Amino acid sequence: MPKFASLFRQLTNALRYLARGDFSGLMNRLKWYGREHTHVKLRRRLANGNGIVWGILCTPHTHFIARTISKRLAFHGIESEITMGSVKSFDHDFYVVLCAQMFKHLPPANRRVIFQLEQSVNSRWFTQEYIKTLTSSLGVLEYSLTNIDFLSRNGLKYPSIHYLPIGASRDEAVECKAKPKKYDFVFYGDYSSSERRRRFLGKLQEKYTVKICGNLFGSELYDIIKESKAVINIHYYEGALLEMPRICECISLGVPVLSEGTADQDEYPELKGAVKFFDEGSIDNMMTCALEMLNDLESMSKTIEKAVSVSSDRFNFMMDRFLVAMGIVPANIILEQPIYVARKSDFFALSLPETIERRRTIAQSLPDGCELFDGIRHSLGWIGCGSSFNALSRNAMSHEVDRLTVIEDDVELPENFNRIIHEINEYLDMRKSSWDIFSGLMADVHSTANIISVDQFGGRTYVTIDKMTSTVFNIYNKSALKILSQWNPLNNDSVTNTIDRYLERHEGLRVVVALPFIAGHKENATSTLWGFENERYTPMIAEAQRRIQSMVQEWQNTNSLK
Repeated sequence: MPKFASLFRQLTNALRYLARGDFSGLMNRLKWYGREHTHVKLRRRLANGNGIVWGILCTPHTHFIARTISKRLAFHGIESEITMGSVKSFDHDFYVVLCAQMFKHLPPANRRVIFQLEQSVNSRWFTQEYIKTLTSSLGVLEYSLTNIDFLSRNGLKYPSIHYLPIGASRDEAVECKAKPKKYDFVFYGDYSSSERRRRFLGKLQEKYTVKICGNLFGSELYDIIKESKAVINIHYYEGALLEMPRICECISLGVPVLSEGTADQDEYPELKGAVKFFDEGSIDNMMTCALEMLNDLESMSKTIEKAVSVSSDRFNFMMDRFLVAMGIVPANIILEQPIYVARKSDFFALSLPETIERRRTIAQSLPDGCELFDGIRHSLGWIGCGSSFNALSRNAMSHEVDRLTVIEDDVELPENFNRIIHEINEYLDMRKSSWDIFSGLMADVHSTANIISVDQFGGRTYVTIDKMTSTVFNIYNKSALKILSQWNPLNNDSVTNTIDRYLERHEGLRVVVALPFIAGHKENATSTLWGFENERYTPMIAEAQRRIQSMVQEWQNTNSLK
């Protein structure tokens, strides 16, 4: 029955595309289903795990990243083998390839995921051939939101791309013993061909002992890094992205980094306490920050361990997120582990970083106190959505948060939202009767919904009903958080187990909604769950509001006679 319902829903969505003349949207959706069907057998085989061995192809300078991937796979009981250098025969069941453009031969496209590590701000590597290699692969891992934006504009976009910020490793410092310090700073990377780097390092060498390493890798390089008080990171060219592979490798060894600033450095708040930034392009500011850093090494030695731990946690969560999206581990696995959020909060915006336009839009207009959460992905979008709400509810409960506000990134908020949400919380605080959920808008009203009460507060009408259908903007009370935390990601019946329908099924639910609705739904966004344009929701929302208003009128007429 669930399978029939799923097929019926797909057919209905296809007819809607045709009805509005969106043939391009229909073709894109059909391609997605075709791709999904092509990969489903491989996913099932990988998910079984028995005897499956992954190959991880890397270059010497990406060996650190390969190890972090291998360790996370091992955590899930997945065996892997790291190979550096050229390979002509591909005998492993599946591959992750780091820096694919450096290999003459690659595994078959349907048995590989490419970890894209080049910087799109310098597009010399992004040839037509390289783009074709990426787009033909089963998936692409990408460490940078800036690169995701670039790739999206060049035809490689969600759901083929997966955001995986590079993270630190807790194991490196343990495995490498501490050494006496010989140098103030160490630089490693391409030095001779970059006049820009030579200028910065030359100035630094006038005052400090600076060790410069060129073509050095592995234990030899690690010994020198451990013998240095700090690592200096300078961009090869102006406007570069943050060199996360180098930075994470160094702080994992317990050595702090003095780094030239970048436009994207705020994407990595976990680096606080381990990395000190100086102004991009400023040698003078580099010298000032170098002195400050060397005078503050004792303090940084205490904060770097926490930074490494948080960075490692972020990588593990995002790696698990990728594995769930690929169907390699079930969704319940990621829900059993702590999630990553940049800062503790009781207010989150749920967003997929791979849908980059929506991510950029919501990131630029976050309400006060709101933090971004990288939503969990699944081949069935509604399971990813439900998993995200389940994860946020568990996180809230573990931090003893009694009231959690969640908006989705396609919400349309009023300009004075910060004042409005303060007024809403004032009402919820003074309310004498119990409530479970406050809903900022509804796209549908269940046919059996009943009004429980109607209140007037602060010039706004608050209606309490016993059903709800929408997760675009909600406030969840402690009772609702408990319900959300019990949602089952392994139940794939979309008729009853989408997160809003799951909530709706609970008897005795108390849902508060304001009239008129507080929020709207952005019409120009596409649903990441169902694949249709949000403009379809506009008349549904208007009808839901009209119906609730009608129910209120009827309720007031009935109760005025009592």
